[in-house]
Amino acid sequence: MKFLIACGFYGLQPALWIGVIRSYLIHTRRLKKERGIFNSAIYEDFYEGRHFVRMGLIFGILSSVVLGGFLSISLEWLIIYEGLLLVSLTLIPWWLLSVTVAGIASLLTLGLPNISELRPLLHWFEGLGINSTTVAPLNLLILFVVIILANAVFLNVNGGRFDSPTLVRNQRNNKTAVYKFNELTIFPFLLFVPGDWIHTSLPMMPLFQVHNHFYALLLVPILIGLKFTVKRSVPRALFKTMSHGIYLLAGIGVCLAIAGYFIPHLILPAVVILLLGYYLILGLAKHRDNQQSFEYSEVMDGVRVIGIQPETPAAKMDLKVGDVILEVNGISVTDEDSFYRALSTNSTYCRFKVRDRNDQLKMTESAIFKNSPHEIGVKTYTQLSH
Repeated sequence: MKFLIACGFYGLQPALWIGVIRSYLIHTRRLKKERGIFNSAIYEDFYEGRHFVRMGLIFGILSSVVLGGFLSISLEWLIIYEGLLLVSLTLIPWWLLSVTVAGIASLLTLGLPNISELRPLLHWFEGLGINSTTVAPLNLLILFVVIILANAVFLNVNGGRFDSPTLVRNQRNNKTAVYKFNELTIFPFLLFVPGDWIHTSLPMMPLFQVHNHFYALLLVPILIGLKFTVKRSVPRALFKTMSHGIYLLAGIGVCLAIAGYFIPHLILPAVVILLLGYYLILGLAKHRDNQQSFEYSEVMDGVRVIGIQPETPAAKMDLKVGDVILEVNGISVTDEDSFYRALSTNSTYCRFKVRDRNDQLKMTESAIFKNSPHEIGVKTYTQLSH
């Protein structure tokens, strides 16, 4: 019964539903953008929602089973985190600040008793009847490491799997494609919260009494996700590299948590180190991407592939975004007309000569939908809507 009440409380969390709405809006805006560029969407399915639900369930179950019976967090942290989470989801739509929100909430909570600038916030809690609790500061560091690790897994599994282009102008004012990763999930983390204030203010909540103190069992919504634009690199490869760096950062966090168990004064600096390390990884990835000499720009000697629809002949061929199709069925192509004229020379089969992003030539071929060469599934600059 107590667990069911905790589930019901989680279902009432505004952050959860705002996250659902934001995921849906990301999907609808992507569809509108793709249709505006190509007159038809590259990915019709709601993969953002699929990832939201699947990863949320996986993270929620694993984190709650492994750590849910051991970690307790303060009510102060919960209020600060939920407040920052709502602000980031509603007022800052151009960012997904999953790690930042968790890090700032931990820093503010750890600094409440010791930093004079945070005394007004501490007095505000006291005015609500919420007194400082004796939750181990180490728990906040462990929770922060779990959130960093979950972000690494989320990025490793989903980053760069769906290459949806956005068109921009480069420094030479030429059209070029960039690829944005913009996904999130919110997972339920089963945690104990000291509930003396909850006992008096919300008596219907499930509570446990330990040594004359009450603890509430709550499913806390935790945000995971990232918004990142790839301009020159192979998106999947770049996100894999980023996730490996975040995995390493999570490993460093585990070492810092072990050290913090023996030296509690290390906990606050450890949170700062991990937060700065996370943004260092993002900054290095952005720098690495900008240093690439390649661009997903238009070409004069072929047609650039900037999108590939799933479950089409193109998806079965050895094509990648960034490839340049030089010949179709032995005929040189340079624009939309020549591309489809060459496809029409064989109504059931096509053969491409392609130059990849490393200037290596390759041949690829596939059967096509009978009498429907326009459904090959390749999206190029020649197919832009006007």
